[in-house]
Amino acid sequence: MIYRFILIFYILTVVSLTLIHDYRFFVIFIIILSVIAGKKFLDIFKKAILSIFLINSVVSVSYILLNYFRGFIDYEFLVLFNLRVFSITFLTFIVFEYFNIFKLLNFSKSLIYILVITISQINTFKRVYLDFNLALRSRTIEKVRYKDLFNFLKSLIFFFSNKAVKNSKEITQAMRSRGFFID
Repeated sequence: MIYRFILIFYILTVVSLTLIHDYRFFVIFIIILSVIAGKKFLDIFKKAILSIFLINSVVSVSYILLNYFRGFIDYEFLVLFNLRVFSITFLTFIVFEYFNIFKLLNFSKSLIYILVITISQINTFKRVYLDFNLALRSRTIEKVRYKDLFNFLKSLIFFFSNKAVKNSKEITQAMRSRGFFID
């Protein structure tokens, strides 16, 4: 029962955070989350920063460039946007760090099934990525040149794209054969 309450509280908190438009609230909220994170603060903080860094950088730079040519950049909005995304991500990592995600979604067999498939895909892709990195290291004696690294990344993206498409087709067929989709 406690897990259902936590899930509902988490969802309501995320929705509430999207409705608040004061950056000072988010600063205070992040401080509160830091206290709640406790000893695991640094690890959770790093995960949150690393997971949003690339996309937030692209969105922020794009926003600045577009509005620079219009003649007005709303920096308060930019700060608010980044703090909001970080707050929601930080909260999500805290919830997943301290509570079992399987127990949070235990009320629905379908969600548990999707979660199992998702986690198995994540673990498979993570293992294959580590294998690729080990292969690159074992086949290079000197420091990797940018050209070789670029070719490696290109091959990696191509491999993972094809693997994702193939796996999604197989998973969809398996789910359809088990009656998951109602057509």
